[in-house]
Amino acid sequence: MRRKQRRNGGKMIVEPKVKGFICITAHPEGCAESVRRQVDYVKSKRKSGLEGPKKVLVIGASTGYGLATRISAAFGCGAATIGVMFEKEATGTRTATPGFYNTRAFEKIAEKEGLYAKSVNGDAFSDEIKAQVIEIIKKDLKEVDLVVYSLAAPRRTDRDGTVYTSVLKTTKEAYTNKTLDLKTNEVTMVTV
Repeated sequence: MRRKQRRNGGKMIVEPKVKGFICITAHPEGCAESVRRQVDYVKSKRKSGLEGPKKVLVIGASTGYGLATRISAAFGCGAATIGVMFEKEATGTRTATPGFYNTRAFEKIAEKEGLYAKSVNGDAFSDEIKAQVIEIIKKDLKEVDLVVYSLAAPRRTDRDGTVYTSVLKTTKEAYTNKTLDLKTNEVTMVTV
């Protein structure tokens, strides 16, 4: 599920790619703009004297609830944040994943505003990444006062080699609802 890119006179052109009901095309400037808008929104709602967490670890910090939490903690409460994510960098003709671009944009804005922001890119389940995060906490923050677990992991291999796979499915009968077909921009019905 990577994105295709091509160069035109040095300028990146990202061609839209849709898989089912999900647009999987990522553009670094679009991701940066999205993060900037979220930061601006949080800052516009910030209240004077707001007490909140000051040292935050977000596991699964590159998109969705994890990114939103990291942005809210940093720009709403002035928190130092450590984010853990598993994202792919751009290679050859493929762009990076959206979370890679989101994280880079978050770090740039945080640095510009003098906020501590460190990111660890790797398998959050691995002993190596866990040890790396613990070392950063010990060295830089000493402790954390908020841990958010927002990991979207479709597959995980346990220490004993057992592979766990997550799925979205109904527990009883089929579920039917509306969805947006991103290829045609039409609202259609879908059954899970």
